[in-house]
Formats: sequence, C-alpha cells, structure tokens
Amino acid sequence: MKSQSIKSLVAGLVLTFVSLPLFAQQTNNSGGVVAILDVAKVFKENPNFGTKMKEIKAEADALKARIQQQQEEIRKEAAGLEQYNVGTPDRNNLEASLEQRQAALRTQARQAETDLLNREAGIYYDTYTKMQSVVTSLANQYGISLVMRFDSAPISRDNRPEVIQAVNRTIVYHHKVDLTEMVIQAMNPATASTGQNNK
Repeated sequence: MKSQSIKSLVAGLVLTFVSLPLFAQQTNNSGGVVAILDVAKVFKENPNFGTKMKEIKAEADALKARIQQQQEEIRKEAAGLEQYNVGTPDRNNLEASLEQRQAALRTQARQAETDLLNREAGIYYDTYTKMQSVVTSLANQYGISLVMRFDSAPISRDNRPEVIQAVNRTIVYHHKVDLTEMVIQAMNPATASTGQNNK
C-alpha cells in the first residue's frame, strides 16, 4: 500500500500553545489576527483518525499476506509442470490454468488496493473537513482573519531532506499565535465531551 504520504504527514512535531489574551491583544492592535496551524500535528493527535488509519493498515497487511499465500500456492503448482512434456495437452492446460489464476490474483490485488486507498482518502477528507469547521469556528470567535499552515517539526542539521524541507517552509517566524492545540482539543471526542459536561 502506498502510504509514504502518511509517514511524511505525521512526522514527529512540537508546537507552542496560544493563549486567549494574546488573541484579544492582537485583535485590538491590528483589527485582525493572523494565526498558524500545524495540520500534520492535528492529524497525528486525532484519536479517531489514528484508529481508522490503523484499521486500514491492518487490512492492508492482511491483504498482502493473503496475496502472498495465494502466489506461493500458484508457484507450488507451477513446479508440477516439469512432470509434463512441453507442448502436451496436460502441460498446456495446467499452464493456462496457472496464468488465469495469476491474472485473476493481480486483478484482485489491484482492486483491493484501490479500495483501501479510496477509503484512506475518505478518512483524510473527513478529518480535514472537521478540522476546517473547527478552525472556522475559532477564527470567528477570536477575530482571526487568516490561518496559515505551519510545520513545527524539529530540524536536524545533519539530515539533508529535513534541512531542505525547512528552508522551503512558508512560515519563517511566528509570535506564538498557534491554533494547533486548541484545534486538537476541539476535535478530540473525549476532550470535547469533558468540556461539555463541565459547562
């Protein structure tokens, strides 16, 4: 399964928490606040997203094992071709049968992989749209006029890809107007439930 995007998206991240007074102060000074959001951190810390992605990974692993088992069975049967002379009806029939099974297995694997990838995309979509809704609500509540994507992943000087990625970051400096923790808490069912019970 092609999940490199997942690995790069949920790399280890660190962020700072923004206080509500800071929102109010900047709103009074500038008429609107520009905030940042570590989208990768939000996805990584979302329990619902994590659970569903683990389910997808488990299904992908099971699919891989099942396909490998069937391939091994076909290989074992293919070893039996040696008992027949080339061009004999028995050998031709067995070769045709093995080729059909191999083609059917490839088709099955492709269809199953496509299904898993589509479901994975749906999980990303659902999580992202929920995040957008939470961000919109917070922005309206605190007078935030713009929320920019931010990457708070630590950078290792000796890791060239990390350095190049950091050099290309959109945000070079921010003054801790970070929505990430607030969004994570709002999207966490347990946190949201606790907050509602306390009201």
